[in-house]
Amino acid sequence: MSYKAIIFDLDNTLLNFEICERQAILGALEACTISLDLHGISENLFLQVFETYNSKYWRQREIFSPSELIEMSYRSTLAELDIQTDQISNLSQSFWHIFNHFAVMEPDVNEVLTVLAGNYRLAVITNGFVSAQLPRMQAAGIEHFFEEVVVSEAIGFAKPSPKIFHHALSRLNLTPAEVIYVGDSLKHDYAGATQVKMDFCYYNRKNQNLPQEAKPKFMISELLNLLELFN
Repeated sequence: MSYKAIIFDLDNTLLNFEICERQAILGALEACTISLDLHGISENLFLQVFETYNSKYWRQREIFSPSELIEMSYRSTLAELDIQTDQISNLSQSFWHIFNHFAVMEPDVNEVLTVLAGNYRLAVITNGFVSAQLPRMQAAGIEHFFEEVVVSEAIGFAKPSPKIFHHALSRLNLTPAEVIYVGDSLKHDYAGATQVKMDFCYYNRKNQNLPQEAKPKFMISELLNLLELFN
């Protein structure tokens, strides 16, 4: 199959979301001089509780603003851990400042994108907020590689909805057969690409067992493998 374009997922495909989020969560506490040690609470416990609430509130992202979602996550986490503070708003502001300006890429991203950009049109489809995803790509210095960046907030549809994939194809003026999608999520990336009959390359970054029903066109364990497939 000769592809004309490669579309990438962003979080945990090009950028390491887990490290970036951890840095922002804990960095905001430090910026607001809230010490977990003074309360006898480990970083891992705080992160675990925060993630529980953040995952819950993230599902309501169409109702609340980015700042409100993070405020809610901090407020609930601090309440459960019995940490008193009047800096909830400052925590949210600090979180987004750090998150939007601190980018850790997955291994070999620059090399892979540099090579692929010489032979393919490149694009991104990502779930998230425009105010976060675009600055993070700029912080990583990779935004110039991509002809199109489609963010779910901007168009009102999120992966795995086929509508966000059709939107990207329309922007590129290509058919599904002319594109392959690269992502780390079977739930969002594989499911969405499959619905529009777009080939999918599964970035299995944690070397997890592949469910029997999942049949991606390709599966890689590191991004450098893309150069073997498409160069």
